[in-house]
Amino acid sequence: MNRKISLGLTISLIAIGCAITFVLTWTVSLGIYNSKIASSEKYDGVYEKLKELDAAVRANYIGAGAINDETLQASILSGYVNGIGDKYASYMQANAYYELQQTTNGVINGTGLEAEDNGSGYLAVTRVYKNSSAESNGVKAGDVITEIDGKSLLSMTPDDGLQRLSGEIGTKISLTLVRNGEEISVTLVRQQVDIESVTEKMLENRIGFICITAFNAKTAEQFSTALNTLTAQGAAALIIDVRQNGGGTVSSIQPMLNRLIPAAIIAYSENAYGARKTLVETDGANYIDLPITVLADGGTASAAELFAIALKDERGAAIVGTQTYGKASIQSVISFPDGSALTLTTAKIIPSKSDSYDNVGIKPDYQVELPTGILFEYLSEQDDTQLQKAIEITTAKITQ
Repeated sequence: MNRKISLGLTISLIAIGCAITFVLTWTVSLGIYNSKIASSEKYDGVYEKLKELDAAVRANYIGAGAINDETLQASILSGYVNGIGDKYASYMQANAYYELQQTTNGVINGTGLEAEDNGSGYLAVTRVYKNSSAESNGVKAGDVITEIDGKSLLSMTPDDGLQRLSGEIGTKISLTLVRNGEEISVTLVRQQVDIESVTEKMLENRIGFICITAFNAKTAEQFSTALNTLTAQGAAALIIDVRQNGGGTVSSIQPMLNRLIPAAIIAYSENAYGARKTLVETDGANYIDLPITVLADGGTASAAELFAIALKDERGAAIVGTQTYGKASIQSVISFPDGSALTLTTAKIIPSKSDSYDNVGIKPDYQVELPTGILFEYLSEQDDTQLQKAIEITTAKITQ
């Protein structure tokens, strides 16, 4: 039997529903409000402490008058990032972020050389880029920079010296170099230079050698050119060198592995919530079936490690050298309106077959140390014990 609900009861039910909705909404809103208040109060204390520190420094520090507020503010922001526990996170000011973008795109702005502090107060040239002003003016790896624009490097910090090497495209810079006891003066022009991240040559027994120093937007194209050159010359096997390769963009790896590996899922990414998705997958469309040996060391990291483990897992490539660095994580870049940016670890790299190498590195199949007393950059082919072992292993694969 149908029953009619009275108007009064209907109104009462509506009123109760509205009351429940209001209470729930109010409770949720109050929770959000309280959390914001708590967070705000937490940082209010930090801000007050920062004010106290700043006042104490400016009142007592002997060098307070020389404090650079822009540098100080950047350091405060960097301090926050340093405190979150992500060893790969960093806060970058606009100029540093611009340089990162250039490197990721496979170009650099400058004189076309890399240098580092050699411990004497001077800078030692470690690399000269092809088609750069440094190369065309005869600068060589191993040269020691003693003066920049007439000023001795002993009168500045190494960081100041390195900063002076960069600058606006088209501007000139004068360097005084020392090479084998001889003083050389050169004037260079700052320019945009493509980063040569791949080189190749043919070794004995028709072994093609490819060295990859970084993974950026131009690496895949350079690798394809190098591989085509070696196969056209009749390469019967490959040695791929990723020693001292600190990684770069994971996206550049896939087209390179397409040339070396049949169709396969190479690795997954896993975010903070445990969700996985395919990170690198090959199609094997242009797959070249040649024996492969990989050279790696403690400077092999991140994307370079993924490249090496993919060749080991999918092609049975032997790894020769020393234990790799051990970085299996992905950093994302978050940019801000003022041109600055934050790099932050946002995912793990999970190889599809091997165990994770994060924080442990990849153990080589053949542990081989380099001779002591010779810097890696200046190793000759004959003195390179790791390369010689790789040639031995690869030669045996060809003759099988």
